[in-house]
Amino acid sequence: MQKPTLSIKEKTKILLIILVTALVISIPLGFDRVSFEERGYYAIHVASVIFGLFLSIVGLITYLEFRNIRLLMIFGAFSAITVAESTSLANMLNPFFEITYGTHDLITHSLILVMLSFFIVGIFRSD
Repeated sequence: MQKPTLSIKEKTKILLIILVTALVISIPLGFDRVSFEERGYYAIHVASVIFGLFLSIVGLITYLEFRNIRLLMIFGAFSAITVAESTSLANMLNPFFEITYGTHDLITHSLILVMLSFFIVGIFRSD
């Protein structure tokens, strides 16, 4: 088995850079454009975009290192989730299609966030 070159310290640095950048951008936008009732949805979307972006970047770095088609597919999957969550977030800030907030949306996007969280935990594990 090949050993990846990204250390836990480097992964943490990437995650922190993405986290700080996203929060600096999203917090002012969220308070200005999102109503109080929708802030939970907004937080879920922001967290999902942060996690998805982190996983996409790590996936791309890993693919470029090993040049394996499976790693390219994993990068594509994380990128697709990130684009979907980014689209939902952009639609929340500047609606370009109809928005309906209900239990189904909350559960669906929460499950996506939980799934991304499990992937991140897996990346930081050092078994």
